[in-house]
Amino acid sequence: MPSPCLLCKSSSHKVIFSYKEPDRYEAAVRVTAKNYFRKWVRCSKCGFFYSIYSRPPKVIHTIYETAYRDTNANWRKETAEEIFNKITALPEHQSETKKRVCWIKETIERVWEDGIIKKPAPPFSALDIGGGAAIFAYEFQDRLWRSYIIDPAKNNDFVKKKLKIPLIQKFYKPNRFHRKFNLISLVYVLEHMANPRSLLKSVRKDMDANSFLYVEVPDALASRLKPKDDDIFNACHLWMFDQETLTRILKECGFEALSIRRIKTLRNHYAVMALAIQKR
Repeated sequence: MPSPCLLCKSSSHKVIFSYKEPDRYEAAVRVTAKNYFRKWVRCSKCGFFYSIYSRPPKVIHTIYETAYRDTNANWRKETAEEIFNKITALPEHQSETKKRVCWIKETIERVWEDGIIKKPAPPFSALDIGGGAAIFAYEFQDRLWRSYIIDPAKNNDFVKKKLKIPLIQKFYKPNRFHRKFNLISLVYVLEHMANPRSLLKSVRKDMDANSFLYVEVPDALASRLKPKDDDIFNACHLWMFDQETLTRILKECGFEALSIRRIKTLRNHYAVMALAIQKR
């Protein structure tokens, strides 16, 4: 039976890309070529771009818990700390993270100035979900903002010991830090989640009426502009949103997108970034 669309539940789709062998992430957790298939498809009803596959659904969790984060994996040539040091040393004009931070803070300030939501008293708190490398959290914090991280990776103890950024090395659940946050960020997270709606609804429990949610995801535009063997279509990615479909799922989960934009990153990836608040 065809896999239904995440957004509209239609089972009618058009195949865009098809693969007959496991990619390197699946192979690392012993997915074999026997009876294998994986396809990127576009929903014929609503246009949503998503992946269907032969592997058992739980394999994706095995990838994240083991191979995806394994410092000895053949696709990881540097430690998490080495990657952190290299990327945070980049000047602003070469740093995707610094540009991202600038856009978020400028947009938040504009929303506060326009009186759309009430500006709280500083210091402000930001929770980065899935940002175990700490690059975004580190770049985001300043004299007004304090960063927190939750991520199951176990190869990043330097975050707590050297950077002094509060870190919980577990999968996200609400209230892990026993506090509300002024900003919650999901930077390249939703495309990995088997149930992105569940995550989006859960994060609301760590927000108050004046909190922001920042989401950044790969842009489905890549399906028309990138070759099928580009890593953006790897087996760890389950969905790709565009401006319309990201706005739709945010709305379904109780959010209102205040600002949403389509970008091409410095690494030539296509992405959609959105800043949202809870619907009034």
